[in-house]
Amino acid sequence: SRRIRVQSGVGGNDMAEIVYSDITEIRTAKRLFGDGDMVLQLRDGAKFEVRNIPEFNEAVEFILKQCDKDVVEAYRQKQGSVN
Repeated sequence: SRRIRVQSGVGGNDMAEIVYSDITEIRTAKRLFGDGDMVLQLRDGAKFEVRNIPEFNEAVEFILKQCDKDVVEAYRQKQGSVN
């Protein structure tokens, strides 16, 4: 898949999609019990926020495999400086 699709709202009636190639920066925050939040900065300056992602580590790794190499390197450098 070349896109991230998120359904939200009451009954899942709201949907948003972004293309992996539009992601320029990734920021993440882990929560308890394996969940987490993610903010994706897009080429047009918009921010795509995804909250309370289950199986967070697996989701992040999957997304990183789809993103441009420079985005992945920048994310990994930031994560390394936090630890």
